[in-house]
Amino acid sequence: MRQAAVVFVHGLFSSPATWTPLQQEMSEIPAVSDEYDFLFFEYATRPVTWNPLRRMPDLDTIAESLRGFIGDLTAGYERVALVTHSQGGLVAQRYLSRMLLAGRGRELAKIRRLVMFACPNNGSDLFLLARRGLIPMTRNSQERELKPLQTSVLETQRRVIDGIVRAPELTHDSCPIPIVAYAGESDNVVVPSSAAGFFPETGVLPGDHFSVIKPSGPDSRIVHAVRKELARALAEPFPTEPQPEADIPHRRKPSHFAADVLTELEVAGPIDVPTGGIGGHPVPFYLHGGPVEQLRNVDIVVSSENTYLQMSQFFKPSTSGSLRRAAAEKSGGGQILEDVAGDHLATWLRSHGSYGLPVPGGTVAPTPAGALSRRNVQRIYHAAIAAPVPGTNNYAVDPQSIPRAVHNTFDLARQEREQGLALSSLCFPLFGAGRGGMSISESFELIWEPLMSELAEDPSWSIHFTTRRKTIFNLLHERLHIKQRANGRTT
Repeated sequence: MRQAAVVFVHGLFSSPATWTPLQQEMSEIPAVSDEYDFLFFEYATRPVTWNPLRRMPDLDTIAESLRGFIGDLTAGYERVALVTHSQGGLVAQRYLSRMLLAGRGRELAKIRRLVMFACPNNGSDLFLLARRGLIPMTRNSQERELKPLQTSVLETQRRVIDGIVRAPELTHDSCPIPIVAYAGESDNVVVPSSAAGFFPETGVLPGDHFSVIKPSGPDSRIVHAVRKELARALAEPFPTEPQPEADIPHRRKPSHFAADVLTELEVAGPIDVPTGGIGGHPVPFYLHGGPVEQLRNVDIVVSSENTYLQMSQFFKPSTSGSLRRAAAEKSGGGQILEDVAGDHLATWLRSHGSYGLPVPGGTVAPTPAGALSRRNVQRIYHAAIAAPVPGTNNYAVDPQSIPRAVHNTFDLARQEREQGLALSSLCFPLFGAGRGGMSISESFELIWEPLMSELAEDPSWSIHFTTRRKTIFNLLHERLHIKQRANGRTT
């Protein structure tokens, strides 16, 4: 038995036979075949089943089967790499997510890499179109998971991003595992932006959805890519468990979140993204990482609020609380002399008959920027995103409130521009990704589609995103470059 195993997971309506050409090429490479045994996980996946005694397993069931497969067949191996195609990537992610949810993160330590090819991380619109006449009648539970922005898929990705990709240490509910997402450059089933998802390590290979994993010979790029990833899996260090606090007597170990918070503003951009509109004009995008009160030279800053349009308290670290504090006029000793944003927002609510009552999700209300005007910020727009859950301190986010808020932001900005304000730049937070509980990927994609729709009609704006966390700043930076390349290929 070799020291490592690679587990191949096929996609929708496929089988382990899809890996045969790649397996043959990899078997001829001593650096791979001497180190790895090849294992092939198979699961039931058919467009239609006419047997009333059989059902098509959903992704949770398949993930549980994969858990048993890995537990039984890789027990004697020191290391395991997972290589997946299409829906197989969702299966692998669901397996990892379920293991973390069950508190079995430590059992994942031997998995040293997940490599996904053409995985529909953001869904596949073409699958829906191609099978619209057949699949709805077959009640195929696997196909339903491929629809864009499925809640189950997004929840899985949030747990994988937080508990796998960003995990600093090995615990019962976290395990650092490198994940790489490859796209096919001519894939119209899972477009490159969906294949990349929100994973920081990505790549693009020649081929469409199916040919991307079919080597044309030993020098094919797919062969080089898999060989490289398997070599990295062999060299990847095993995750370590957190050191007990008692072993660090002279200092308190900072939390992962605290270490991730940017205390000084970092700016990246411009990243010019084609919009696909008339003339194909690219729009400049910028990223601001760090305290939102350090923003400057952005005309409109959008704040995510609850549906009562009540801003956070001054001492809260949220975007809303930070903007309220930054906009306030203060004495030399820091005393609040005028709560500019909070007072004007209350006036807006009273004038619209909404004070003390919830407004529809996606409502956007304007206020002056107060003291932020000295940093060339002109307006703060307050978007109603998170609805308080009665009887709790929790919030719920209706996903549709986010695209409504984006469209309403542009409508309001155009109105104020027509009234004489010189407005040309908009800065968005990741709506719902704080106490709203949304994943970064879900929030970004819900913002992106209406954003590009607006910019295709009116590319006269520059767009900014703001976040306090370094990891999210880096993920957004990579994500914008992926969007830039994807949009550049289609315009």
